[in-house]
Amino acid sequence: MKYHFFDYKYNIQGFDSDLFSPWHIAFIVFAFIFIPLLAYFLRKTEKKKIDIFLKILSVFVVLLEISKITWESYYDITTGRGFNAGGLLPLYSCDLLIFCLLFAAWGKGKAKDVALSWLCTVGIACGVIGTIYTNGLNWYPFWTYGAWDSILFHFNLFMVGVVLLANGYKKLEWKDIFRAWIPMLLLAIIAIPANYEYGGDYMQIHSADGVPLMSSLAELLAKHHLRPLFTVIMLFSYLLLAAAVFGIYKLVEYIRLRAFEKTISRTQAKDESFASELLAAKESPGEEMSEETERNAEE
Repeated sequence: MKYHFFDYKYNIQGFDSDLFSPWHIAFIVFAFIFIPLLAYFLRKTEKKKIDIFLKILSVFVVLLEISKITWESYYDITTGRGFNAGGLLPLYSCDLLIFCLLFAAWGKGKAKDVALSWLCTVGIACGVIGTIYTNGLNWYPFWTYGAWDSILFHFNLFMVGVVLLANGYKKLEWKDIFRAWIPMLLLAIIAIPANYEYGGDYMQIHSADGVPLMSSLAELLAKHHLRPLFTVIMLFSYLLLAAAVFGIYKLVEYIRLRAFEKTISRTQAKDESFASELLAAKESPGEEMSEETERNAEE
């Protein structure tokens, strides 16, 4: 099988899939190690620097999307297929990274809050799913532009929300579950008619192509003329994703709080023990203090 880095999917003969290939698994492991470490090192970064980080990332993601559309359109048009309006428009759920990052980086007020809510809930969930199940690898070998466009996009989608939560730039409340749903509904207003007009599957709410289990459900409901019901089910599934991430966030917050409380309790117990021993030593001058108590007294 011969191909070059910028080769187009229809030109790569004999390719099956690189999903869960050794290279892909290695990248998944890398992502799940690197992103928490990055979030840890940026946890105390001041807000102004995070603002700059968001602005740089928002520009990068826009350029990444423009380059992908331009690159793929060139091949589609020059090979006589024409512009792929049914699959190339930025109307997939993960594409909300583009718009929400722009509002989070450059916006203010409620628009910024809604964007941050999406990035830190649904965005993280979609990023994790897209990193593990990178659908682009069903079309492109791992070491190609088409594959890396998808890999980088979902990596950033996974990373940005985790960094914002670890830093405290965004603190989740239960209301964020519903705020995160607002961008989904707004995108659906465009995606639903586009799916029927161009025969696409934007937001995976028409036939859920490439989504395990859900594609079978879509096919079953379509046979009974219940495709609109599947669209509703998929839209509500994003609400559940937001709730799941919120639940994990609260669990981590609870574990951190409990660990902090235990540390405080141990410190208080140590201080009380030191105070008691020091008092006893003062009341009985003939008794020697322990080495640890002497050190603490000197400090």
